[in-house]
Amino acid sequence: MIIMYNKLAKLIIFISIIVHCECLKFSSLDTVYKKAVDAFSKERWSECILQFEGSLHLYKVYKTINVNCRLKCKSENHNTFTGNIDDLKIFEYFLTLKDCLSQCQKEEFESVHMYNNVSDAILYNMQSKKPYEYLHLCYFEMNALPKAASAAYTYLVANSDDIAMKRNVEYYIQQPEVDVKEVTDLESEDYQILYKLGIQAYKSNNWGNTIANMEETLTDYLTWENSCRAECEHQSEQEVSPEFIITVANNILPLLICRQKCQENLKPLYDSGAELLADVLNYLQISYYHSDRFDDAAKAVASYLTIFPSDEDMLENKRMYETLVQQKSFTERTDIVHYLKRDKYEKHLLNFFLKQDNSDLNANSI
Repeated sequence: MIIMYNKLAKLIIFISIIVHCECLKFSSLDTVYKKAVDAFSKERWSECILQFEGSLHLYKVYKTINVNCRLKCKSENHNTFTGNIDDLKIFEYFLTLKDCLSQCQKEEFESVHMYNNVSDAILYNMQSKKPYEYLHLCYFEMNALPKAASAAYTYLVANSDDIAMKRNVEYYIQQPEVDVKEVTDLESEDYQILYKLGIQAYKSNNWGNTIANMEETLTDYLTWENSCRAECEHQSEQEVSPEFIITVANNILPLLICRQKCQENLKPLYDSGAELLADVLNYLQISYYHSDRFDDAAKAVASYLTIFPSDEDMLENKRMYETLVQQKSFTERTDIVHYLKRDKYEKHLLNFFLKQDNSDLNANSI
């Protein structure tokens, strides 16, 4: 699913205005981040905050443009050649995709007066939420403890093994200035917020709000994972072989690994995207039932069973719904079916690659 372009345009315009009012001057994420680190090292706390917040805004623009261009170009039909001679069709696809991607990125980055070249080291720091490790200290030094608490918590969510940051969060929530209910993950995704709202509505037996929030959770999660997968197409280190086919294959492996890692964002609650989707579908079928929307409930049940076909409780639910609706109501959601097929095929390819790598290692050791 492609990011909505009107939402993207508003986001880019809003962020670019915040980050730089000097509209004719091009912004650089690398430069702003380095200025932030320099300000921190020299204990210029207010500048530290300004520059790190600026780097976070610039990174959102950078990520949004790249993801949007990748999804947009893939959604378009680039093949004009109607024949099927050797490998030419796939070559044409990638060449025209490259042209679309380069043009899209060039136009979008120029429109917001931002450089596209960002070092891999800075990208890694942004992805691992490093700015928040600095920001919580800068906020602390400026006596902005509520902001410091949320910055520390945001970093901890992405780096759960950091013992020192756990202690920092514990310290902050004990301070009288900090309301623990206001300590939030500043990088939380929309689907996470919607899911929590859905749970709250479910506990209050508010079936209408549960349905609205859980349906949006499904849509937003699938959109988020597509965006996360598109981010994986930036590869910092590419393995090169004199053999063209080997070079291509070697770079497919890290892409597949990265795409599968997107689902790790769901831990510790869920081990996979399929588990989250099944959980949401279960809430939906219950809420649809209580709203007397039995056809929608049957669709949610059929979609759930696509994920877990042997689930006895859901099979029992299906038998109950069969007394209320016609058999044709048990149709799986196409978005769920597509997600599962893609995930299964991707895991198959990944296992195939890993088995090949192990075979090569064993052969070389003989």
